[in-house]
Amino acid sequence: MKGKGPNHKEMTQLINTMMGKDVLTEKQLGQILEGARRANERGGMSSVLDYLMKVTQADVDKKELTDFADSVRNNPDMGMDLLKGKRGIPNSNN
Repeated sequence: MKGKGPNHKEMTQLINTMMGKDVLTEKQLGQILEGARRANERGGMSSVLDYLMKVTQADVDKKELTDFADSVRNNPDMGMDLLKGKRGIPNSNN
């Protein structure tokens, strides 16, 4: 792993806080991350995004999600700032 990010407990608390209610347990997060890891081994980031969209039932344009993932990969601090509410999600229409 390239850097130290939040642990499962911190990430679960962060997600639940952002959602305003408990939507995820540490166990569920662990299962989702394991599934994402397997998807990555099978087919790279595209497979991870497909997996996450299926698991979360997200109604999101895959190109926008891919562009966003690329932005976070290129600037991991931006991703942490987004999770902590320090900045908004960039507009992909710019």
